[in-house]
Amino acid sequence: MFPLFKSYSKLALRHSWKNKWSVLVNVLGLGIALSMCIFIYTLYAYNIEFDSTYADTEDIYRLHSMTYENNTERRNEISPAPLDDKLRNEISGISSVSSYIVRTMTVKKDQDFFSERISVASPDFVKMFNVPLWYGSFSEFGSKPVVYLSKPAASKYFGSEVALGKELTIYVTTEKKIDLIVGGVFEAIQLNSSFELNMLMSEEDYFNTLEKDRNDWSAIQYVSHYIRSTPEQLKTVEEQINRYIPLQNEGHKDLKMTRFELVPFITPLIADHILWRNNINARLRPQVYIIFTVLIAMVFLIACFNLANTSMAMMAKRLKEIGIRKTLGSGSRQILIQFLFEMGIISFFALIVALAVSNFTSRTIMGMFGATFLISDVDLTRVTLFIILFLIFTTLVAGLLPALYAWKFQPIAIMRKAVKLKGVNWLNKTLTIAQYGFSIAVLSAGITFTRNSDFLNNLDLGYDNEGIIDLNLRNSDYYGPMKQKVDQIPGVITAGTRNHFAIAGRYSQTKSLEIDTSTYNISLYSVGSDYLDLMGITLSSGRNFINGSEADAENSILVSQEFARRYFDGNDVLNEVVKIDGKRKTIVGVVVNIVDDVYEDSELTPVVIALDDKEALPHLLVKATDANLEEVEAELKAIWGELIDQPYNGQLQKDLALGQAGRDTKNLQKIFMAMALLGGFLSVVGIFSLAKLNVAKRIKEISIRKVLGATLRELLLVINRSFSFVLIIALIAGSTLGYFISDAVLGMIYSKYINVSPFTSLLSGAFIVIVSIAMITSAVFVPANSNPVSGLRDE
Repeated sequence: MFPLFKSYSKLALRHSWKNKWSVLVNVLGLGIALSMCIFIYTLYAYNIEFDSTYADTEDIYRLHSMTYENNTERRNEISPAPLDDKLRNEISGISSVSSYIVRTMTVKKDQDFFSERISVASPDFVKMFNVPLWYGSFSEFGSKPVVYLSKPAASKYFGSEVALGKELTIYVTTEKKIDLIVGGVFEAIQLNSSFELNMLMSEEDYFNTLEKDRNDWSAIQYVSHYIRSTPEQLKTVEEQINRYIPLQNEGHKDLKMTRFELVPFITPLIADHILWRNNINARLRPQVYIIFTVLIAMVFLIACFNLANTSMAMMAKRLKEIGIRKTLGSGSRQILIQFLFEMGIISFFALIVALAVSNFTSRTIMGMFGATFLISDVDLTRVTLFIILFLIFTTLVAGLLPALYAWKFQPIAIMRKAVKLKGVNWLNKTLTIAQYGFSIAVLSAGITFTRNSDFLNNLDLGYDNEGIIDLNLRNSDYYGPMKQKVDQIPGVITAGTRNHFAIAGRYSQTKSLEIDTSTYNISLYSVGSDYLDLMGITLSSGRNFINGSEADAENSILVSQEFARRYFDGNDVLNEVVKIDGKRKTIVGVVVNIVDDVYEDSELTPVVIALDDKEALPHLLVKATDANLEEVEAELKAIWGELIDQPYNGQLQKDLALGQAGRDTKNLQKIFMAMALLGGFLSVVGIFSLAKLNVAKRIKEISIRKVLGATLRELLLVINRSFSFVLIIALIAGSTLGYFISDAVLGMIYSKYINVSPFTSLLSGAFIVIVSIAMITSAVFVPANSNPVSGLRDE
């Protein structure tokens, strides 16, 4: 067999070299498409191998609390911090307990400030999950003020120096800080982990710095608890934990819990659309890999169909070779294996390209969403198996049809010239229609996402987006000095607020609303009297707060139209009295609806606005014209540096408004457009190859038509006629597919999105068709202008 495969290899390399430019385009195109397929595998592996960093977790359980809010039961991976002592000392059947939270804090190194996500955990945490250290020791964790860093964090703060024993200052709040010694550096912790181990400090240091008693049931303190137990004791343990529900709910109107539940740590249940409140990372939603799988599968098939089409075109030059080999004794099976082997070699080179750029592809796509997850982060055995299977799959998809086509030829028919690849046959047409259809669909989706990005930017959120900067002071003590300085900037308008419309309601407070005998949780925003005017919030009925009115601050609220619709069936709510956290409030005005989230699973939030009459508030909003916005922001940074010993914490309202949703749509737009360009390029190259094949097999016909007086225009029309049907069908199929894919993808992601237009799909398809016609014409132009004598002499 070795001499046979050696011969196959020589033939494959020889023919590849003779058609090196076509092969190079196919290898690069297929290689990039394969790198995207490897990226899709890493997305699936992200979920499949989630939390695989941690060993011996089969008997570890997550403690979930169930809450009943707005007539819906919600699952949370949090529990009261005081429950920790009960779990350790009063509940039987538990062998060990650990707790974990993650917070955004400020880290000071020398004179520089950095904002970091810092994990806070009990000493049992590192033992329970066998957290690996690169160097250092956990022996002092919980007993001395130490902090542990990830490798990137250690490099960020200390460069190439050994971080062990170095000092960092961590501001737990703007006023309260603690000096910590680096106790060690973690081994690499993968992204697909429940826990963010960028930096880790002990809960003792955290709560002591806050000067809080973590055993105080009246305080609002929640952590995530993990326990080690056995399946046999699970029910008993749950029953004992649930005895503390009344203790938790007594005096806690903000978050009433109905029951606790223990869930295996390794369960795939955890996802951000299932967990309402948590301290952990989540698995990817199914929508993420469904969207990318469909998109990349189309690009991959475009590349495969292009390879199949160009292989069919190159086969026209090898009919006599096939006939001679069959005459000399080669069986049809050998011819089939030969062509598959050639496809295998091209696929192998494409796979080398894919492996070379796979990390770049993954880093580029995931980097848009602020993450990095590479092929080296997944199980190598599974990756290797995936690559081998995909190599075989690619070879069969791209090479089976040309190989079967060569296999069926009979040597006598070939030698008599009874077999010819006359122009573009039905197989080429089918492949080309599919290839072009997918290209048009992807381009259509890219254009639709571009339009949707503009739609979201111009979406009426119920307030102004432009020219507003939110200064999140965190500490209201900075408010007075900051406002005094900022008010001196020419043309600037300022207003204060405790809570602010931005980032999907994260700046709101959850309050208990009582109407008659029913209780609901609502989002409440406490604002200054000038806030509504600065934000451009419109009243649909009633009045605004009266500036300086103590009565309004004590007794009055504004509500949104959605509030009136949901709780009063859309009736007039002016002068209605409700209770918020047990205090009677009169509704004096109704504002237009506030949109704070546009993701698919979001719903319009009933909003309550209260007047905060305090002179000092945590948020200072600054309004300026777009023309001088950059200059104003530069002055704000200078004033901040002069007054506040913290990193600058100002953001443009248009960046805050829709948070990640606005950024996601722009990123998806870039991804769709990049893949559309790749697919379109491969399609154009493929049809150019078919056009060359069509012309090559009709040289004699072209020459005869020229002798009989046909003009160049007539020749172009005759030769291009065979492609007209293909391009029209591809335009219709691709536009239809692009329309439905765009609508389905946007519907998977957003609750509010642009109306998808069939005209957009047709327009994008027409663009690819026009470019293709230009390429076909260029392929026909040279032979149509040549001397007919050379064409007639050709055979």
